[in-house]
Amino acid sequence: MYDADRKLADGIEAMNIPVKGSNREQPAGGSAYGAADEEGGSFTEFDIAAIYRTLRKHLGVIAGITIGLTALVLVWVFQLTPLYTANAQVLLDRQKMQVVDMQAVMSGLSPDSATVDSEVEILRSRALAGRVVAEFDLTKDPEFNSSLQSPPVFRWLDPRVWAGELISLIEADPRPIDGAMLAQRELNEVIDNFLARLSITRQGMTYVIEIGFQSESQQKAAQLANAVADTYILDQLEAKFDATRQANDWLSRRLGDLRQQVVDSERAVAIYRTQHGLEETNGLTISEQQLSELNAQLILARTDLAEAQAKYDRAKEIRTSGGSIESVADVLQSGTISQLRQKQAELARELANLSAKYGPRHPEIVNAEAQRRDIQRQIGAEIGRIMGSLQNNVSVAKTRVSSLEDSLKQIRGESGVGGQALVQLRQLEREAEANRTVYESFLNRFKETSQQSDFQTPDSRVISKATPPVSPSYPRKGQTAILALVLSAMLGVGVAFLLEHLDNGIQTGRDIEQMLGVPHLVSVPVTPVEKQANGKPMAPPDYLIAKPLSAFSESLRSLRSALQLSNVDNPPKIVLFTSALPSEGKTTTASSFARAAAASGLKVVLVDCDLRHPSVHKIFMGERRPEEGLVELLAERLSLDKVLVKDTKSELDIIPVATGTANPPDVLGSAQMKLLLQRLRDAYDLVVLDSAPVLPVSDSRVLSKLADETVFIVRWNETPRDAVQSALKELRNYDTVIAGVVLAAVDTTVQARYGYGDGGYYYGKYSRYYVN
Repeated sequence: MYDADRKLADGIEAMNIPVKGSNREQPAGGSAYGAADEEGGSFTEFDIAAIYRTLRKHLGVIAGITIGLTALVLVWVFQLTPLYTANAQVLLDRQKMQVVDMQAVMSGLSPDSATVDSEVEILRSRALAGRVVAEFDLTKDPEFNSSLQSPPVFRWLDPRVWAGELISLIEADPRPIDGAMLAQRELNEVIDNFLARLSITRQGMTYVIEIGFQSESQQKAAQLANAVADTYILDQLEAKFDATRQANDWLSRRLGDLRQQVVDSERAVAIYRTQHGLEETNGLTISEQQLSELNAQLILARTDLAEAQAKYDRAKEIRTSGGSIESVADVLQSGTISQLRQKQAELARELANLSAKYGPRHPEIVNAEAQRRDIQRQIGAEIGRIMGSLQNNVSVAKTRVSSLEDSLKQIRGESGVGGQALVQLRQLEREAEANRTVYESFLNRFKETSQQSDFQTPDSRVISKATPPVSPSYPRKGQTAILALVLSAMLGVGVAFLLEHLDNGIQTGRDIEQMLGVPHLVSVPVTPVEKQANGKPMAPPDYLIAKPLSAFSESLRSLRSALQLSNVDNPPKIVLFTSALPSEGKTTTASSFARAAAASGLKVVLVDCDLRHPSVHKIFMGERRPEEGLVELLAERLSLDKVLVKDTKSELDIIPVATGTANPPDVLGSAQMKLLLQRLRDAYDLVVLDSAPVLPVSDSRVLSKLADETVFIVRWNETPRDAVQSALKELRNYDTVIAGVVLAAVDTTVQARYGYGDGGYYYGKYSRYYVN
């Protein structure tokens, strides 16, 4: 704190206490003497240097969060029980051993990804986990049954414990629980804990599945990982055995039904045949056989008829036309004709020989001619007989054809009567045949499945057994420590930027020039705690005299130089000191500035213009209150000489306030005040006015029009930015000439961490140049 506006007993002590905390640092915009840098970018623009300053500013917060959280995590990690992870690998085997060519009841695994993922889920299933839990009796293992565990010392450091307790309270069932339900709940908890330790992962896009299990025991981790793999393969075999056995049972029951259906359907066919006279020989009924035979005979008879008719017609045609009948096949084939022709030929030779010896009337020749004519007659008779035979053959063939046609018509008539019965018979036969086919198919399948029930192979095999791990997999203390350090540091940085964002104070001259748009004149450091001879804290104006080479004294000299350089040709002689709010340090700064100027050899007068809460006299006069002051002087009841108070430690003149007034703005804006300031301008080198704050009252606004320049005081890291902006806006509305802003009560040790570009940084950074 840095202010004499408070009560003297508290104010001077408070002014020497460094202000804790800091605020957001922004990109540089000006020097300690108010020379603004023309740098691009706004206050909110991303700036690496600003980020660095923010981190440096809140280094303590970042370090505290980082160290604290990291230590807390390490305490939690080191009290955890080490867990070991063992891994086994199972291959989904696509190559099947086919001993015999039989289709399996339960098909093997298809090679697609969905199937592999499904097997992964089977390995994660509660049913499989329950079998392993039952096999190893894990309900009696404290590692998996929390009711058998003793709580760890630091169990409440684990957030999961809080969550579990909270869920238990929310889901608590007020109804009484019987023993069976309690045992089931215990079993479910053990299975849940078992599954929490089990990890099932597919190795890329391969058919290999890795089974990992985590346990407090190295041996147990390997044992349970292998147990899961073995149980999974056993489950596949049992599933196949069960499926085959169920298929056999069903086929056996079904075969009995099918066998009876075959017997019934074949009996129905036999009965129907007997009832309708449809007995069969070689697969045909008697009627069908008769029709078939008659059709065959009729075809042969018609063929014979056609052949006989053709022979007869040919012979008849030759005989009618006078041709040689002997060319007819039957004539040529006749033995009698052949013998007669032979005799005729012999007789012709004999007749030729006789004709050579005898005359035509010779008896031998006559006898020979008679024999020749007899033979010719016999040949004609034989040919007539053959023609009659051909004609008779035609008649017989026609009679046979007609007879067969009549018999066929008769049998067809009889068949037409039994045709409907035959259709029904064929339907019954088809049903019997269908039943027989189904029965034989089921019988063959039953024989195959009966053989398969004794030989089954799993679809998976273990390609890598789990072995006891050497080192624990959890907790990974080194990695956890690094992660905790990084995350806590990130959290610390986040908190630092949050604090910077929420901080509404002003810390550097860069803030003043970039946010307020006015020059930063100087940063006045807070004075160290110094005791006077009477044991009371030393006021800043007294510290100025006691420590002329201190950073505090140097800042006031810098302020005077900045005011002089603000207008070299016509330096301000009447300077008004004000602030946005009370307790900003304006009175202390104005008093110290006036005493520093007087100590440099200038003739200076300090006028206390805060008619509502005057405090200048407390700094220079102690507990003694003046009897006359500014109000009496302006009322022309006293002369200037009567009102002036001489500073005992410098050549400074002071016009205090002894009594108040009902209307301070009217008094300060009166013609008498203007005349007084003109007299002081003529009589002194520098007139310093200490006025009331701008926002609460209008005194400073009225008075600023009478001053050459106004120095605005902002308390470091405390004055709200919006209050400063509002106050400066009010002063500008009165056409006030604002020389700049003084950053008061600066903790240079803290500000030295904010970076370059501010006078407070150099006061802290190079403190060896000052005698504090």
